[in-house]
Amino acid sequence: MKPTQSIEPPQTITAGDKPKAIGFVRNDVSGLHAARHALDVQRHANTLGYQYIYTVRPPVDVGEPIGYALRIATGLEVWVIVVFDLGHVDSQPALICDAGFDLETVCPQGTWVRSTRRVPGIGTGAA
Repeated sequence: MKPTQSIEPPQTITAGDKPKAIGFVRNDVSGLHAARHALDVQRHANTLGYQYIYTVRPPVDVGEPIGYALRIATGLEVWVIVVFDLGHVDSQPALICDAGFDLETVCPQGTWVRSTRRVPGIGTGAA
């Protein structure tokens, strides 16, 4: 008599299998809470199972902090950008999603899914 089921060993997920994510924390938005927000962003990404790569904290003199983060995200080939709250993306999640990234917020917890697919090798905006 042959068994009707086979038992497979559990699949191991390696860091290379997880979607990559970066955090994005703006000092002009977080103020004195920037260090705590950076930790919260990283913890949130790890809890969701992402491979956390880096926390982007643009210099104060950068004219377009969101564009700065998008260029880094493109270069690192991440799928997700994690922010503490929508204030970090000027309350416009479409700025991230239209560039081909998912957006995760810590507070309140939320997910915005990319509205377009990125083409490898093509950046976002002017350098």
